[in-house]
Amino acid sequence: MKNIITIEEHFDTPQAAQLFNEHVGTETQNAKPLYEKLIDFDNRLRYMDANGIGMQILSDAGNSPQVLPGKLAVSACKEINNVLVKVIQSHPDRFAGFATLPVDEPEAAVEELQRSVTKLGFKAALISGTVNGQFLDHPKFLPIFAEAEKLDVPLYLHPGYPTKEQRNLLYTSEAYPKIAGALISTFGWGWHMDQGLQMVRLIFAGIFDKFPELKLISGHWGEFVPNFIGRLDGISHIPGIGLKKSFSQYYRNNVYVTPSGMFTKPQFELALAEMGADHILYSEDYPYIIKEGEVSSFFDQMSISMEDKEKIAYKNAEKLFKL
Repeated sequence: MKNIITIEEHFDTPQAAQLFNEHVGTETQNAKPLYEKLIDFDNRLRYMDANGIGMQILSDAGNSPQVLPGKLAVSACKEINNVLVKVIQSHPDRFAGFATLPVDEPEAAVEELQRSVTKLGFKAALISGTVNGQFLDHPKFLPIFAEAEKLDVPLYLHPGYPTKEQRNLLYTSEAYPKIAGALISTFGWGWHMDQGLQMVRLIFAGIFDKFPELKLISGHWGEFVPNFIGRLDGISHIPGIGLKKSFSQYYRNNVYVTPSGMFTKPQFELALAEMGADHILYSEDYPYIIKEGEVSSFFDQMSISMEDKEKIAYKNAEKLFKL
């Protein structure tokens, strides 16, 4: 497969990395070899050419300016979006962008989403994890979802780092090494459960009743949610829940899932069975995950029509992001 569009692909800047390390802490900072890949766009383009990737939609995630304290997040998000637009303008046929938003300052986040889409030409925004301990179903965040629906741009709900309290309670154990707990709490398990819960909470909070045209994206094959659609449907039908539709109706109509480099056939087949080919996008999670050779060859494992392969590879992304 060629001309693939991958949509969970990350970058960083020296300024953003410095701010994160100064104000958030160094426990989760990117190692130097990884950091160098985040800022090296020439090497990125060579990698894309070698792996059949026509375009990456870039975002800053994990060590994101979104998590900076207070008003500092506002200026830092604006600055990193200004950097990203210059990268895109230098290679407009190869890169597009997700806006980074100061989510804990909702009014400023709405303004930055407007600017990023209408002035900078970004195609969507990415929200990285919970926001200072708050899930996104808190009413204060509703204006961000309203603006995304108004602008007709999707929001990518990306994992974020767990709090120290979460790590200590849920993942730290005297029975295994500290490093095991750290890894289980993040990409091994924890942040996927966290983002799955994020999506479930939003749907049960009626986000798609409030904003029926809103589109959300979930990585890592849906962050466990497709595994539990049947049970979640059962809950959504209980009197008093207050939803207009079943959980699965909202999920299949308004949510898109993507592999985030987890090129595994059983998980793909589950996502396909629950979502259909029209709601699967493609991603590698570069450079946090580098699956050289597998980005394109994974399509050979898909027992589906060429039409559906092309939808997943690039046509769904072209339609959703108006590329």
